[in-house]
Amino acid sequence: MGVAVAPDTAKPPTENAFLKACSACARCAHRRPLREKQRVPFPRSLRIIVHMRIGITGATGLIGSAFGKLAATHGHELVAFTRAPQRTTLPWASEVRPIDTRSKLPLDAWGLDVLVHLAGESIMGLWTAAKKKRIRDSRVDLTQRIVRCLAEPSPRPAALISASGVGIYGSRSNEVLTESSQHGADFLADICVEWEAAAQRAEQLGLRVVTLRTGLVLAKEGGLLPLMRTAFSFALGGRLGSGAQWMPWIHLQDEVRLILWAVENRQVSGPLNLSAPHPVTNAEFTTQLARAVHRPAIFHAPAFLLKQLPGGFGNMILGSQRAVPDKALAGGFQFDHPDLAPALQNVLAQ
Repeated sequence: MGVAVAPDTAKPPTENAFLKACSACARCAHRRPLREKQRVPFPRSLRIIVHMRIGITGATGLIGSAFGKLAATHGHELVAFTRAPQRTTLPWASEVRPIDTRSKLPLDAWGLDVLVHLAGESIMGLWTAAKKKRIRDSRVDLTQRIVRCLAEPSPRPAALISASGVGIYGSRSNEVLTESSQHGADFLADICVEWEAAAQRAEQLGLRVVTLRTGLVLAKEGGLLPLMRTAFSFALGGRLGSGAQWMPWIHLQDEVRLILWAVENRQVSGPLNLSAPHPVTNAEFTTQLARAVHRPAIFHAPAFLLKQLPGGFGNMILGSQRAVPDKALAGGFQFDHPDLAPALQNVLAQ
């Protein structure tokens, strides 16, 4: 961990005094020396910007790669974890390490200040028994084993920022859901409860833990939106069921900005809703997407047909989560894309 500051005319304190004041830097100063360009006087009047060594699981995925790029622009040093490090090239990563998702100790966390854990099987697809097992194992079991890895280094990382989902709330009709709302009681909600509990065990090791309850991420290069755009472009789009169910969504840029905000702000802990402040119903989302691609949305998928999908996947599609980012807004986070219509226009224009 290092620090970067700008010049100042005030008489500066010594470097030792600065490190003494910044416990996070003092904790890891023995591990990695400050860069030469950082060996400058440390003025009293400037805000301290702490540069950290951040590990990322799921580093090649949509959110992980976007987060890595953003964190690198903030001066952080990124360690990417991937199952094929020898075949992985990530320009923003200073180091690529292996992760063995079948091992009792899947990764090497030595030298990390923070671990951002984003790995997990996609929930999209038919929920067969095998698919549901992969969803659970890649979230609950893997997170349990990763927390064991965090006990190994000395000193340990300061924080674990772990993925979760708004599915933890279950289907709640029109109820406004904040981080303090009770969890639901369906397959995905149960998985998220176990997932977050596995991550929270890192608190017993002295780590700060944040669980990221993410909604539908809007991105041009991945996720669900490209599939939806294709269907809508051929005038095959439409609402799902009644369309009255709420859809918590978030622009990819705000998603990774919020993750970085959670990394850099040590007062943030516990669950964090990663969704735009203005959720919409499925009917409104359908209207706005059709308008953005200049096509009508005349079709719709009846609820009774969707409920025939195996494993409860159709019920998940029809579920309603009116989640709002209460904790982020209370903490002063400002969204670049708070409203759906301009957010869709921004994504589709990229």
